[in-house]
Amino acid sequence: MRQVLIVVLALGLLPGFAGAQEISAVFARASDESFSRPHDVVLSPDGRHLYVADLGNDAVKVLDPESLATLGVIGKDTLDSPHDVAFDPAGRLLVADTGNDRIALFEIAGTTGKLVASWSEGMHAPEGVVAAANGLVFVTNASGHDVLALRDGKQVAKAGRRGEGPNAYVRPHDIDLGPDGRLYVSDPGNNRIQVIEQDLGYVSALGGPAYRFHEPKYFALDDKGRLFVADEYNNQVKVLDGERRLVLTIGSGRAGKGPDLFNHPEGVEVRGVDLWISDTRNGRIVRYRLTGLR
Repeated sequence: MRQVLIVVLALGLLPGFAGAQEISAVFARASDESFSRPHDVVLSPDGRHLYVADLGNDAVKVLDPESLATLGVIGKDTLDSPHDVAFDPAGRLLVADTGNDRIALFEIAGTTGKLVASWSEGMHAPEGVVAAANGLVFVTNASGHDVLALRDGKQVAKAGRRGEGPNAYVRPHDIDLGPDGRLYVSDPGNNRIQVIEQDLGYVSALGGPAYRFHEPKYFALDDKGRLFVADEYNNQVKVLDGERRLVLTIGSGRAGKGPDLFNHPEGVEVRGVDLWISDTRNGRIVRYRLTGLR
């Protein structure tokens, strides 16, 4: 298949980046357009399947991560507007089942899944979920403007309120763990990503003119701590290195459909040099190949 080089940010042209290696993204493939407002995506721990929260179809779709062909559908009769998907240490798929105000847990067997539990304590339109190795599960409540910590489905901590300051949120969406064990929370109403500890204490925020986020929604962190952000209203995916410098922007910034165009992207996953993006309003998933990573 023809490959197209999308964006290269010449780091050596920016202050503090002299001599840095260039990072680029190469368009590899797009799925069909059978999705309805796909949101976040997650690769299975074994790398064999890609799971997509297909919000408008009230389901999770299972894809081949290479070809992006749909292999199966999970939760079609049980989910309502799912936004996020994540795996816990036991290999269960956790789904932020937003319209049902719960986290739905599925036992996964390849391309099929069985609903085995649901957690609703403290939920108010949950849109993000992540599981830690210590058994804690963290959830963002978009309507509650807060973050929950759960153990075995029971709330053990909560932090946040609607607002602009530290540990205040406006419609928090994604939540994920970095290699350092800290939590990253997208705060789209404040055009930033907050960093907090697992006890939900505030650490820092990523926003302002250095990044120019406009409603950042879902994101992913790789094993080097690089942050890949679906910057929805900029129609771009932005990559921050481990020092939180902006090192790559994918997409022209204009809404559209093509190798260098997105229409309100909301989901992203990364594993090694492969990057998957939910091109939400185009109803498709796209895959890129990253080069120049260290």
